[in-house]
Amino acid sequence: MVGQIEKNIRYQIFKQCHESGGGHIASSLSMVEILWSIFSAHYKAPHDRFLLSSCQGALALYSVQYALKREGFQLSDFLKEGSDLTMFPNTDLAFSDMTSGSLGHGISMAVGMGLHKRFNAAQEHTLYVVVGDGELDEGSNWEGLMAAAHFSINNLIVIVNYNKVQIDGPTAMVMNIEPLQDKLTAFGCDVLSVNGHDTQAISDAISTLKCKKTQGPSVLIAHTVKGHGISFCTKDLSWHYRIPTALELDFVKDELNVH
Repeated sequence: MVGQIEKNIRYQIFKQCHESGGGHIASSLSMVEILWSIFSAHYKAPHDRFLLSSCQGALALYSVQYALKREGFQLSDFLKEGSDLTMFPNTDLAFSDMTSGSLGHGISMAVGMGLHKRFNAAQEHTLYVVVGDGELDEGSNWEGLMAAAHFSINNLIVIVNYNKVQIDGPTAMVMNIEPLQDKLTAFGCDVLSVNGHDTQAISDAISTLKCKKTQGPSVLIAHTVKGHGISFCTKDLSWHYRIPTALELDFVKDELNVH
């Protein structure tokens, strides 16, 4: 069951896309609970690192920060000239350790960060990377996972937003990544699977992975629905990138019970 906080975040995603004239709605809607779980319960600044490799979720990331009432944060700055709230996250943001845009690089970047902190005897920390299932078509993700296992980057948690759809169609048809859990295990990862729209289940799974004793990286497969939470966004691939009308915004406000 989706809580009201998550509904409010979804409304802000839809609203900001309407007002700014840009943004990726469906991808952002699918990862609300993932990002809310990370930032409301687990991410600890300044030592932890967060990389949104699946950059189409930028509006979800920004809307989560808005919901957390981050000091000085203005969600209405999205896409404004001179604003740090760009179409895809960047390292000028306090909650983003990656300038994203080209898919497939987050895992390898996190491995580098983990090695740097190890060599410099840094304080204990966790590296969080969110990737998309379509993004896993990129071979660089698998190179990164292989390196993470080889170098025992056991503080790396990769969360797969497994919504089973990408811009060109169903992931299984574009480039089938199944059996995903078996592949990840074969690469030396500790793997859990969870309902990606259950905030508490995601948070509990992250806690379990943070407490593990093995030396490999961790992967949490979060099964999600692209466009989740807004009825008409789950049925039409055009919502990957589409600007809502004022009428659609009013409908969504009622559907999500936002006042």
